[in-house]
Amino acid sequence: MSRVPVVTSDQELYASISKMLNGCFEGCEAVYLDKASQAMDYLGVEMPELVVINFADDKLDTDLLMNVIKGDTWLLSSGIIGLCESVRELRESEKLRSTNVIALVELARLERQLPQVFSIICHNRHMLFQRVIGGDLGNVINTSFELKNDLIEVNCFTNLICNYLYNLNRIDIINKEKLSFVLTELLINAIEHGNCSISYGEKTTWLQNGGDMTELIDQRCKDPVIANRKVYLEYSIYPNHTKFSITDDGEGFDWRSLKDPSKGAVALSLHGRGVALSRDMTSDLTYNDKGNSVRFCFYHQEGVNNITPALFKDLTTVKFAAGETVFNEGEPSDFLYFISSGRYEVSVGGEAMTVLNHDDIFLGEMSFLLNNRRSASVKAVTNGALIRISKKEFVAGIKEKPHYSLFLARLLAQRIERLNHKLGHHHS
Repeated sequence: MSRVPVVTSDQELYASISKMLNGCFEGCEAVYLDKASQAMDYLGVEMPELVVINFADDKLDTDLLMNVIKGDTWLLSSGIIGLCESVRELRESEKLRSTNVIALVELARLERQLPQVFSIICHNRHMLFQRVIGGDLGNVINTSFELKNDLIEVNCFTNLICNYLYNLNRIDIINKEKLSFVLTELLINAIEHGNCSISYGEKTTWLQNGGDMTELIDQRCKDPVIANRKVYLEYSIYPNHTKFSITDDGEGFDWRSLKDPSKGAVALSLHGRGVALSRDMTSDLTYNDKGNSVRFCFYHQEGVNNITPALFKDLTTVKFAAGETVFNEGEPSDFLYFISSGRYEVSVGGEAMTVLNHDDIFLGEMSFLLNNRRSASVKAVTNGALIRISKKEFVAGIKEKPHYSLFLARLLAQRIERLNHKLGHHHS
């Protein structure tokens, strides 16, 4: 990550963020953008992995900026760190719905929380990848994280994981919100009730008196034994589901009494509701005997592209049945195809070469761009849908949004790099 744009008109704030960035990312520099229009140009051309936006800045038209990002989230897929006066207010404004938010940081807590967020991102950069790298993934991805007793870490890891699975087309927007709820619920339980031994009654009273949970957790963490406790989050992404496990260093709790909250203590009923909802939204949710570790499964959607590029949204979608031919070798190449869903076998001279799916994004782009006849035949392996883009539509689209041509160039460069890697060559 060489450059991170910071969108704010406050120069002092920019200077302090710039310093934090340098402390976390080696050789990374902040870019100062003090106008929404400037930020839109920058995001469109540079397509950075990460952007910091000051939503508390009255001089910035952040509504305009977010409308542009939401207008083409396929292309402008940067991870967003939002700065604000109040996280609750910004969440409720829905300004950030359907975007790649990684963390929301209140300005009052900036000095403490932003370096933590940068550090988490620095250690998990692969999760910010541009959409085009999806096809590189192997069959199973195993990852484990260690969280401190801090709610900003819950926020950050939950968003990173949910955005990641969404951008990999493994979950849709509804399941992204469900998974976000479940991870947040179970991770907060692990910190507050597991590691910090805060009872439900205590939490309720604290919140009713206008307290902030971060302060109560900090208070508990003055005890070095509690401060040293961690939450361990592990997940494995399989082709059709992801398995999660969340474990804390606490004493555990009697999860058996949760099945019927009315029989347990009254204080448990609120907690029981959170766990019951989590059970409904996931598969196979189980606790260990002690009650300090929970596992669950989350099933994926099959072979669908979550986000169609705005540029191609209104074009003709062509459906193909399994076994149907998309085009034959030697035919004129009048169309480029964007893969919406399904799997497609590419063969040359009757010999199967590879199978493409939505992770590969485009199909038939080489002969289309080179004005050649088709160099291979393509047929649908499963039922699927392709968006057909003619030369005229493609050229008109690129005139309207020039940065699509830059994106396509990057996509092809990555394809070539991947091919070289497979062949064992490493030329630049």
